[in-house]
Amino acid sequence: MKLEEVVPWGRTLEEYQSMFSLLETDLSAKILGCGDGPASFNAEMTELGHSVVSIDPVYQFSAEQREFDKDQSAERKAEGYAQSIEF
Repeated sequence: MKLEEVVPWGRTLEEYQSMFSLLETDLSAKILGCGDGPASFNAEMTELGHSVVSIDPVYQFSAEQREFDKDQSAERKAEGYAQSIEF
């Protein structure tokens, strides 16, 4: 994986609840988040006392390496989004 090609994309707890129809009983289970990237889901769940383990290939890079230029990051996000909706 080339870090400069990564499109930082993350979701919130509210977005995951909506996308996956998560109920309180679901949130009380141990959760494995795959490809979580910069999602705040884990942080929000941990703050609420729930158990989430996040894995993502991008975590092989240090926090300093993962610091993205905000302008370039926004461009990559827009390009990634456009590619994801093309059929």
